[in-house]
Amino acid sequence: MSDQEKVILTLVELLKKNSLHITYPDTIENNNNDDHEDDECIKKLTKNRYKLIYSMCQATKVMDYLESVGVIPRSVCSRILHQYPVPEDRKRELINFLLSRGKNAFRPLIEALYLAGNQHLVQLLDENFLLSNIRQRLDAEYHFPTVIGGQSTIPTSIEDEQLHNMNTNIESFDNKISIDDLNNIEITKFEDEVPMGFEVQLLTADLIEQYPQLDPTKRLDKCYRMLSKPRGYCLLINNVDAFKTMEIRQGSDVDASKLKSLFEQIGFIVLLRRNLIYTEMITVIENFANLIEEKKDSCDCAIIIILSHGGNGTIYAVDELALNVDEHIISVFDDHLIGKPKLFIIQACRGSQCNNRSIASMSNTRWSSDSITNENSRTNVDSGGYKTTMVPIRSDMAIWYSTVKDYVSWRSPDDGSIFIQTLITVFARTAWYYDLARMVTCVNRTMDEKFRAHESTPFQTPCFECHLRNDLYFNPGCCNENR
Repeated sequence: MSDQEKVILTLVELLKKNSLHITYPDTIENNNNDDHEDDECIKKLTKNRYKLIYSMCQATKVMDYLESVGVIPRSVCSRILHQYPVPEDRKRELINFLLSRGKNAFRPLIEALYLAGNQHLVQLLDENFLLSNIRQRLDAEYHFPTVIGGQSTIPTSIEDEQLHNMNTNIESFDNKISIDDLNNIEITKFEDEVPMGFEVQLLTADLIEQYPQLDPTKRLDKCYRMLSKPRGYCLLINNVDAFKTMEIRQGSDVDASKLKSLFEQIGFIVLLRRNLIYTEMITVIENFANLIEEKKDSCDCAIIIILSHGGNGTIYAVDELALNVDEHIISVFDDHLIGKPKLFIIQACRGSQCNNRSIASMSNTRWSSDSITNENSRTNVDSGGYKTTMVPIRSDMAIWYSTVKDYVSWRSPDDGSIFIQTLITVFARTAWYYDLARMVTCVNRTMDEKFRAHESTPFQTPCFECHLRNDLYFNPGCCNENR
């Protein structure tokens, strides 16, 4: 090899080395940056997983947006929606899918959360997003709603578009109707129950402008004040499938999920407890009573909901010991949150009698009851001392039982209990203008119509025990943080 060839070969080798020196480290650095960004996104999603699952609203709308920008295939959206009817399960599966997509799904998820009204979650994932140009672009492109009265007016999901139209185009019912006509509106085909992912119709500023009689600040003299933010606290105990010998209460998780969504949208902080034993139920109820007493200056209402098996005057924990409804549940609140409404909702049997059309008509029913057999052998009532109070017993309370005394309460394993599902539907569609007493009437009428329409199903009549001294309007969407 000549000297010239050696020089050329040496130059080629140097060029190769220089080329590698220039490009290879950059490639490694880019890969490292990608991996680091992926790790950061996954870390943030994992850290906030619980909050994403249990406080995300309008998950269907979030998925719609993610599908529209190509993050989630339509087949995956359909699978999640149909395979997971319980909202928490649906959101859990959504987060699992997004974790597998890493950084490619992170930014679109934040945008979807923002458009669905989940600003608190947006702040957790990216504290600078609300100040970014991306937010301004989304506002301009999707006409994101403005804040009215301190609370965002959130557009409804695609599944409930008709309900949204009631807000934005209320004239469709009757242009310029009077308040008397308002009381007779039957938007109210309540047999069509609201689906998972439903939205509560809010009492917006637009509606108050059109119907000044609905302004909560103008009827405080004859109604309970219901304007605090949060509106109040709601305890939801759901005993489902940890009983020793009693049957699994299939469908109760559907009830609990929709009840949680309902009262959160109305403005309550909901505390959900599942499968409690006797001592846990006693402790949780007493602690909740103490909580609302501590918060009495900043909340206007308390709700206690119990879904379980029951008997005559009793309700069962999952260890099959019975709480006395009057002594261990209702009386605990006699001297708490004085002067403010306390609503009890109890989905459970109150006996073993069945309100049938005929014995034969029950042979092929698909309904399950929340009663138990041999209830006396399971009763364990620990009587305690009664408390002396300066207010009448049961003052400012309403107790709403799913059935009358001595009768069973029916529940569908697939759809939940007929009482709870009817209650949710009525509240979601009419709480913006009906008071509690009127909604109770709607529930009673609707349940009667449902049972009459299906000869194979048993009858069931709810029981409403009212000790309220004023009308109770929930005013969803209205709040006044100035006490």
